[in-house]
Amino acid sequence: MTDSSSTPSLSPREKQCLFHLARGLRVDAVAEAMGTTSKTVEKQITSARAKLGAATREQAIAIAIRNNLLSGEEG
Repeated sequence: MTDSSSTPSLSPREKQCLFHLARGLRVDAVAEAMGTTSKTVEKQITSARAKLGAATREQAIAIAIRNNLLSGEEG
């Protein structure tokens, strides 16, 4: 049984950043793919980490994958 209140909620842009990082892209490449700046991508990653309670980017990606938050975020 899944309690939806315990499932972290990420914005579409936060999910997109983590998705691209999970694919192995660097921040500058993520920014280019998303049509934004590296600084904006860094802010999205920081926000996602905070929401997920992750100490690192890698941990944030793992938590997001475990919670099925990254499926279909190629956009």
